[in-house]
Amino acid sequence: MSFPLPRAVRPGSRLAVVAPAGPFNEAPFRKGLAWLSQRYEVRTRSDIFSKSGYFAGSDERRLDELNEAILDPDVDAVICARGGFGTTRLLPGIDPAAVRNANKTLVGFSDITALHALWARAGVRSIHAPMVAALGTASETLREKWITLLENPAAPLQWNLQGMNEPPGAPVEGILTGGNLAVLAALVGTPYRPPLDDRILFLEDVGERPYRVDRLLTTMTQAGWFDRVRGVLIGAFTEGDPGPDGVTLDEVLARHFREVPFPVLRGLSAGHVENNEPLPFGTEVRIEGGKATTGTIFPAVPDDLT
Repeated sequence: MSFPLPRAVRPGSRLAVVAPAGPFNEAPFRKGLAWLSQRYEVRTRSDIFSKSGYFAGSDERRLDELNEAILDPDVDAVICARGGFGTTRLLPGIDPAAVRNANKTLVGFSDITALHALWARAGVRSIHAPMVAALGTASETLREKWITLLENPAAPLQWNLQGMNEPPGAPVEGILTGGNLAVLAALVGTPYRPPLDDRILFLEDVGERPYRVDRLLTTMTQAGWFDRVRGVLIGAFTEGDPGPDGVTLDEVLARHFREVPFPVLRGLSAGHVENNEPLPFGTEVRIEGGKATTGTIFPAVPDDLT
């Protein structure tokens, strides 16, 4: 069953923009912020542009900013500025009970996968989607999808994909979770991995050569992750050209997934691509044939009930 609907977001709602990972270019960020501010009240801290090597400021700064956004009773959703690296370093300092009690949607992807895993453990919905630094130049179609999912998390969605194996004849249902493959693999063996039972696991990555993707998937396989999920959706795997050995990412993915006893679909335009399709983590997904659908169990909640 899908997670409960999160705290409502409407035009005029207050969004807290946070930078829990790497620093970012100010110009595209401000452009995305300007677009968001046309519809919402957007809050940022004055130190959001901090830089400390490959972090957006110290661990203490980033953690304080994030916890402040979670705990602030006036904030309706938490939107990430960009990814990079550093989010996993903050996990010990975030209380899943506080995330659960706040019940606020989190939006982001890439390194923010670490927070998606935490939100999943707290039983709170989140959205794998473009962040502020990319929204300024995103297409109007993508922006509309972004807003729709933020304001109507139960909106029905459907993706027509390609099967990678011979799935069971009956439809499969599970709660959507996952994100960036490298970040998920970094959570193996830690108390911070996402719940896996009855899940549909989404995977994407960028800049990982085929042998590295093989290593990451092998780690997850040996840790028993794929013994527990009900299905896998493969998103974009970009900038992963073959090495001198000629082995491709397609061959690596096929090797890992063609024999598994659950459906594996690929072709989802989500991840490090221009058309980064927003995905509703914490929502039940139904896989039937080459289609993955959401929003069939819980209809949209009328405005007078939210």
